[in-house]
Amino acid sequence: MNKQNTVRVISFCLAAVLTAAGFALKSRKELKSYKLEIQNNYSRSLDELSGSVNSIALALNKAQYMTSAKQISGLAAELLTEAENAKNALSQLPGGSGELTVLNRFLSQVGNYAMSVSKSLIAGGEINDEYSGNIEALKEAAKKISETVKDSNISYNNPKKWAEEIDKKLDGAVDKDSLAGSLDMLEDSLNDYPTLVYDGPYSDHILEKEPLMLKNAEKVSEADAMLKAAEITGLTKDSLNFEEKTGGKIPCYRFSGDNVNACISVSGGYPVYMRKSRKIGDYVLEYRQALDKAKRYLEKMGMNSFCETYYFTDEGVCVISFAYLDGQTVCYTDLVKVGVAMDNGEIMLLESSGYLTNHTDRAFETPAIPTADAAKALSSKLEIRETALALIPTRGGGETRCYEFVCTAEDGQEILVYINAVTGAEEDVLILLKSDGGTLAK
Repeated sequence: MNKQNTVRVISFCLAAVLTAAGFALKSRKELKSYKLEIQNNYSRSLDELSGSVNSIALALNKAQYMTSAKQISGLAAELLTEAENAKNALSQLPGGSGELTVLNRFLSQVGNYAMSVSKSLIAGGEINDEYSGNIEALKEAAKKISETVKDSNISYNNPKKWAEEIDKKLDGAVDKDSLAGSLDMLEDSLNDYPTLVYDGPYSDHILEKEPLMLKNAEKVSEADAMLKAAEITGLTKDSLNFEEKTGGKIPCYRFSGDNVNACISVSGGYPVYMRKSRKIGDYVLEYRQALDKAKRYLEKMGMNSFCETYYFTDEGVCVISFAYLDGQTVCYTDLVKVGVAMDNGEIMLLESSGYLTNHTDRAFETPAIPTADAAKALSSKLEIRETALALIPTRGGGETRCYEFVCTAEDGQEILVYINAVTGAEEDVLILLKSDGGTLAK
């Protein structure tokens, strides 16, 4: 072979090697990208499963204190939605060695069983020991599922764990420490979950509502809105920039500045939203001090007659919910939120869309039934601590005036029960969730 042919052969061989190496590198990159996509999908699905199962567990906790067909119907609609979300999320995760029959049966039955009980009550039936026992069994099953998913969610907040899971799935192995293994063990632990009989699905809808305070309100100019934005942010108008005019249920002028955004309604020139962003330093204020600053801020904005309801602290900002106080009635429909920085008391957040949407002049009449009669509708498992009048939103987008009973359950939980002040019907049941970060009702 002459020198020219030798060079040609070597060149061809080198090209072939480089081409093969290129394909190998491309394949590795594609495999890495594919694995990353699967990891992200798994992580998102596990988050969704965790959120839905937690909502189911909370709803079943409320169910044991409900006594009316209306409330149980609403509960069933909530359970059906969350169960469907949970099933969809579960189907996207790597399964165990079995088909998770009991787990899927639980998710299929939990909402429909509540609806069947509601229909029975409407037909004249009563809450009995069988119902209480079934709700308790459902609650315990939901608790087991929630704890397993929660532990998995913590464990799998790490890309390496998902990579290991994918490799095991490709190998066809089911490790007891993997998510698939955890689901298998969960399936075994649910063997005592009862089979429930139910009639069928229930669906619900929520009506959209036009903001009442904006009806017939005069439109304001961009310049006037700028002045209001400067007022609620505590800045000068020269430090704010007009960004856009937004649409939606509450059309707004939107302004921005250095780490701040503010929205002012086109109709009426009301403050709709304001948020500042910065790093919060060490906590200096206590809740009562933050509450005082929030109240003073609302008064300065001309928003009087509000009382504080619940609060939570997140990333150094204490967000306090205020409800409009109409005489002796707390209007939970007319809500405003104020966020206070816990390092220096700066107002970081204002949200008033709930107030703008629902507030109107109301003429409340004397309740048709006395407090003592309303209290008879409560579960025997609850001990009444406080009573007040409250206006609460309904599932259909309306509102109803109720007696608000603050109660203590047998296990020490704080429960809020709302009894219609006209009909005596149970309208809603909420559980107070208390932590170091605040108090919320769900």
